[in-house]
Amino acid sequence: MSLTTPYFEYQYDDFNGITINILNAVTSTEDFKHALTHLLEQASIDSKQLIWISIPHSHAVYIPITTELGFEFHNCLSDEITLTLTLKENVYIPFIPSYTIGAGAIVINDKQEVLVIKERIEKQSAYKLPGGHVELTEKISEAIVREVFEETGVRAKFTSILGLTSKHPYRFGKSNMYFICKLEALSEKIEIQDTDEIEDAKWVPIDEYIEDESHHAFNRNMVNQLANKTGLEYLDVNKEGDRHPKLETFFSRL
Repeated sequence: MSLTTPYFEYQYDDFNGITINILNAVTSTEDFKHALTHLLEQASIDSKQLIWISIPHSHAVYIPITTELGFEFHNCLSDEITLTLTLKENVYIPFIPSYTIGAGAIVINDKQEVLVIKERIEKQSAYKLPGGHVELTEKISEAIVREVFEETGVRAKFTSILGLTSKHPYRFGKSNMYFICKLEALSEKIEIQDTDEIEDAKWVPIDEYIEDESHHAFNRNMVNQLANKTGLEYLDVNKEGDRHPKLETFFSRL
């Protein structure tokens, strides 16, 4: 349930806290400080223990006021920053995202050839599996189909998750989780879409790729270990009316 003040729209959350959603008629830094101070006092009276506030880029002038009142940075997007304030000791604050998600594709055609790409930043002759970053809210099964098409022009169908690996540290001090996916080729013509990133793409016989030591060992090992495996298949487990529906679920069918 959303509540309102002359300046804020907010709601009580599952952590006995308050999440401030919208900055309404705040017209000056003094108004903002007065309104936020009043809300903090009310939260303390109501025995709340945690305050969240997200400030859009357009209202960045208010950020120093929140830090002056004791808020700390929690996470940020390109157009807003979220801060938190604890009103009691030893309060649990849900952690910030700690992993980025990537996906690579093992795509095999009827000739037992595997689809590989060479990035423009690659200074050697190594070819790797197509794949890339899974965007926010994007399904892994859809992201990898998109990446394969962008990098090679080949249309493919997701069939299963074959493996998973992670590494740390990765970009910006976070960890990275990398899903190896199996895709069924629906076309074979190479027609690179992302020519700024991808220099070349081709089909290579599986055995030839595995034995060619000019390619990265990890990619060769993935193809060697997983090319003929089945993996975890997508399964829709959501039911109508689920409070927390799953974005994506992969189960073994064996």
